[in-house]
Amino acid sequence: MALDRAQEALDAARVCLEAGLYHSATNRAYYAMFWAAQAALAHAGIRRAEWSHAGLQASFIRELIRMRKQYSALLGQHLNRALQLRLDADYRPKGVSQRQATQAVSWAQAFVTAVMEAI
Repeated sequence: MALDRAQEALDAARVCLEAGLYHSATNRAYYAMFWAAQAALAHAGIRRAEWSHAGLQASFIRELIRMRKQYSALLGQHLNRALQLRLDADYRPKGVSQRQATQAVSWAQAFVTAVMEAI
């Protein structure tokens, strides 16, 4: 279920990026990573009824990167940066640039792919 939502968000991010909707692309890219991280944690037996953004990020990095070494530290950095870009896209007047949106979608693709390959 979570991986399906991750893939849907990633597909939407690509469509938005191609349409020049950079704020929406960044939002969807982050949520692709958010859902993929939930799937990875659930696969590792770590489940919550609901995840906060900070809690999900901390658990993914602590449990799956640092402790179990199942994922690259770079994925944790990208998850953190994607959240910051999503906050900029959603709440800051300046928003995000085409370059930033493209980067977020690229990170999301790598993140979702890594999780799909691992589980």
